[in-house]
Order: sequence, then C-alpha cells, then structure tokens
Amino acid sequence: MIITHEHLIVRATVTQPPTTIEAVTTWVKELVPMINMKLLGEPQAYYVDKAGNKGATCVAVIETSHIALHIWDEHNPALLN
Repeated sequence: MIITHEHLIVRATVTQPPTTIEAVTTWVKELVPMINMKLLGEPQAYYVDKAGNKGATCVAVIETSHIALHIWDEHNPALLN
C-alpha cells in the first residue's frame, strides 16, 4: 500500500464569513466529508474579540491530520486562513 499525504493551505477573502461559533463549527463539520476525511472528535471553535484579530478560530482533528483556521471578520472582505 502506498500512502500519500496531501495538504491544502488556503488564504482567501470571503464576503459572507461564518461569524458565530455555531456557524464555523457547522462549516467545518460539513467540510470534512467533502474532502473525503473522517472527523475524530467535535471541532473546537472560539471567538476572539481582540481588536485587529477579531474573528472565529477553529480546530478539528481528522483521521490523518487536522484542520485549523481563523476568520478575521473585522476586515471587509473578511480574511480566512
């Protein structure tokens, strides 16, 4: 068996970012099966309310790696990384 390890790094501007903990958690839960991965636990999301860094942060453990993201929603358009 040959195992390949693929990584996706995204930096994007978004016009309608998820801005609540519930919205970003749902978004990550929906993303995982779309990339043919398996979620190993509940995503953990928090909202950062520090000026210059406001936005949702989320991490999730998937079967072969992890997902980590932050959405800076005080920018227009918002920045997702």
